Amino acid sequence: MPERQDQRRLGQILVERGVISQAQLEAALKEQKLSDRFIGEILVARGVASEDVIAMTLSEQLGFAYVDLSTIIIESKAIELIPVDLCIKHKVIPLFLTHNILTIAMANTLDINAVDKLQAVSKLRVRPVFAGVMAIRTAIEKEYRGGQLKGEAEPSATLFSPLEEKEEQALQGPGEAGADKLNAEAVDITSLKEVASLAPVIDMVNNIITKAVEMGASDIHLEPKREKLDCRYRIDGVLYSVSEIPLAQLPVVISRIKIMANMDIAEKRLPQDGRIRIFVTNRDVDLRISTFPTIHGENVVIRILDRSAGMLRLKQLGFSDEPLKQFTNLIHRPYGIILVTGPTGSGKTTTLYAALNEINSVEKNMITLEDPVEYEIPNVRQSQINIKAGLTFASGLRSIVRQDPDIIMIGEIRDKETADIAIHAALTGHLVFSTLHTNDAPSAATRLIDMGVEPFLVSSSIICILAQRLMRTLCNSCKEGYNPSRELLSSLRGVPRSGATKQSQTFYRETGCKRCKNRGYAGRTGIFELMVINDDLREHITRKSSAVTIRQAAVKGGMQTLRDAGLEKVISGITSVAEVLRVTEEV
Repeated sequence: MPERQDQRRLGQILVERGVISQAQLEAALKEQKLSDRFIGEILVARGVASEDVIAMTLSEQLGFAYVDLSTIIIESKAIELIPVDLCIKHKVIPLFLTHNILTIAMANTLDINAVDKLQAVSKLRVRPVFAGVMAIRTAIEKEYRGGQLKGEAEPSATLFSPLEEKEEQALQGPGEAGADKLNAEAVDITSLKEVASLAPVIDMVNNIITKAVEMGASDIHLEPKREKLDCRYRIDGVLYSVSEIPLAQLPVVISRIKIMANMDIAEKRLPQDGRIRIFVTNRDVDLRISTFPTIHGENVVIRILDRSAGMLRLKQLGFSDEPLKQFTNLIHRPYGIILVTGPTGSGKTTTLYAALNEINSVEKNMITLEDPVEYEIPNVRQSQINIKAGLTFASGLRSIVRQDPDIIMIGEIRDKETADIAIHAALTGHLVFSTLHTNDAPSAATRLIDMGVEPFLVSSSIICILAQRLMRTLCNSCKEGYNPSRELLSSLRGVPRSGATKQSQTFYRETGCKRCKNRGYAGRTGIFELMVINDDLREHITRKSSAVTIRQAAVKGGMQTLRDAGLEKVISGITSVAEVLRVTEEV
């Protein structure tokens, strides 16, 4: 049978890779003759190979995608399509539905009869992917527990589903003893792992993540307080409280997240970082986990990176016409440094990706070093820093310049060493893109000098500096027009430059409606401050002029400030004055 031939080759591959010995393979093959089990199952049962290794090897060998079921949020509507007895019989679990294609994890993707049966029952086209037998069994037990589908449960009035009485007791942990016991070193880690693997805990954490992705959140905050665990989502740059979780459930919720991210659940005194890659609501999502000890327990922040969102083009970012034209021309220069600056979460990486996508060509060697790689760009060699392995921005950049690059993107200039290498690369014929954390464009030049870089090197290598912010846009369904007062107009520096000089000018403000969930805003757009380095600015930088002086010279030369760019969008009815004042500052 074809399956036997494939399974025998699997064993040979495992021997060649040093996973098992030839003797272990021969013993497993003898046992297989006496049973109807797969060779992989036998090797796992004998304890000589892990199920993950078996499944990944099979997926490579046969050309099917491999999925780690512990990191996937399975859709209830997919579960409803396949009865549990069919899943048990064929060792399969439905995962999610996309455009009338049902993705199903299978222990044997070569079982054509099973695929045909699944397609007949679901009346959909089936896309098989690989998963381990035990992982599938665990998923079946969780998703079809008690013969009842998750989707059949009574809808909850809160974000989280109510727990059964016994499960509630299991989750109570230290109970009323408070945060002191939550942080006690005497916690039974084995017991904590077991409770964190209970279906209600898994569902709770999955719901937190799923709702955040569905609502377009960029971050999830789990914040322990004296008597509760607050769950907040950052949406369009602003934190919103979503739900409260009893503080007694803090240990198991945090432990579940740590298990998913391969973090140490026993370590609660030190900060930890982890990463999870999941599929949720038909999207490929990366989660970056950060834990931090507080007096009430561990605070957790989860950054959401939606790999399925796709890259934006420069013209979609929110540029005004003239700065867009200038920036597009500048990124086609053959060498020099282009810096993008702004606080965390201001969209710098999105802008860098859009710029690289604009100049992408098979005729150029483009290399990036990022932290982390958020999107894959065709024709670009992308790498990610690994501090533990010694791959930093500085060491990585030093190696990149020996890779014959035309264009280099370095995620961030954090120190003098990285800055020196980047400048040297720019002065020797490479186009370098990078970011800095400064509030405006002029401050980026002085920041490099403060790092210890010679002023003449800064002035001679930088092509331009682009500062940016992300600003909420008004909901078109409920925004309210009004005529600004004379006092408001006179208080807004930059309005005359934008053309709003009359009280008859209509501004808009937020009100709130059902469509925008009473926030008054829906979505975000960028505002930009592009400082092109001309001879005048080059002289100021070389003389080590202050950021204020450099800013004044840049504005005199025609630079549109962040405030000006924001007010231009106020006049266009895109945002409110209050939002512009929130995200910008005048120097």
